[in-house]
Amino acid sequence: TDWAKRGGNDLMGGAAANRPGREGHKKSAEEILGMPNVSLKDVEQIMADVFEEEKEATESEIDSLDPTPSSVYDTVEASVKYKSYVVRQEKDIESWRKAQGAKIPPTIIYDHAIMPTFSKEEIEKLNRFRPSTFAEASQISGLTPQSIV
Repeated sequence: TDWAKRGGNDLMGGAAANRPGREGHKKSAEEILGMPNVSLKDVEQIMADVFEEEKEATESEIDSLDPTPSSVYDTVEASVKYKSYVVRQEKDIESWRKAQGAKIPPTIIYDHAIMPTFSKEEIEKLNRFRPSTFAEASQISGLTPQSIV
């Protein structure tokens, strides 16, 4: 289905949807729903229109597509639209898990001038506890995983 023609260029990707070389490039309903201004209702309406056209062309006996219950609209939209962020966060978590065993050199100098991303409180705690691994550093109260990485 040509989503841009059915849903309108502004809603379904703008001019980029029709640029040369994109002919024949098909997107799934999930990819379309992932676009910023597209709602589940928009996607379902287009799918219902296509279903009706195909039903008429093939004289199918199936009545219609059942719409998604409105009670799950927000959940479905959020799941699809934030999928890339969740995937990125899962990669960050995996990277963090792998870094847990990494050694911190005992000669490291914890100084705000050298490590400006650390707060003064974090620098004081690192100097006080002198962790030897990232796992030990992550156990220090007041240090966030974001600041350690």
